[in-house]
Amino acid sequence: MQSHKKTAIALVGACIVALTVASCGGGGGGGGGNESTNYPGYTSFHLERDSLDTGDITQSSVTVYDINPGGVVLKFFYPTSLRFLPNSAFVYTGDSDSPQAVTPTAATTDEGRYLVFFLSPAPEGQPNQQTVQINLKAVAGDLEAFLEIDLDNNDPTIPDAYEFNAGRPNFTAIDRF
Repeated sequence: MQSHKKTAIALVGACIVALTVASCGGGGGGGGGNESTNYPGYTSFHLERDSLDTGDITQSSVTVYDINPGGVVLKFFYPTSLRFLPNSAFVYTGDSDSPQAVTPTAATTDEGRYLVFFLSPAPEGQPNQQTVQINLKAVAGDLEAFLEIDLDNNDPTIPDAYEFNAGRPNFTAIDRF
């Protein structure tokens, strides 16, 4: 009888872990816009995170699908215990296997750090998606470290260099891991 109890407890524990992982990341999220034709798209979020001990490097990728004609603004937010590794940001457009190196807009606030990417729809004839891949390094042991993303419509009337303001980031997380 004891072995059946242990098996049942282990099974319940595995279900709780699976539900926690499913709800914390790796899943999709909605955009930051409304349900009109100006909807920014939707995401698939992945973060390699076995542990975030000091010195560990983790890779994250976010795929944005159905990008609206005006483009989208993809924002990452993470705590100061993580650092973005320069020259580690790449964008894959459509179904391309060849990444393009990009330099995101970066900002630091008292609460944490932001990386901002401006994405356009894929060229006609390709899947309308872009995947952004970044590497972060743990600079302080922080078992509570997280990465959040937000997706908003790009305003084509505002130059990209002025569209994001760290003082008013207009950030509402649609996914967190």
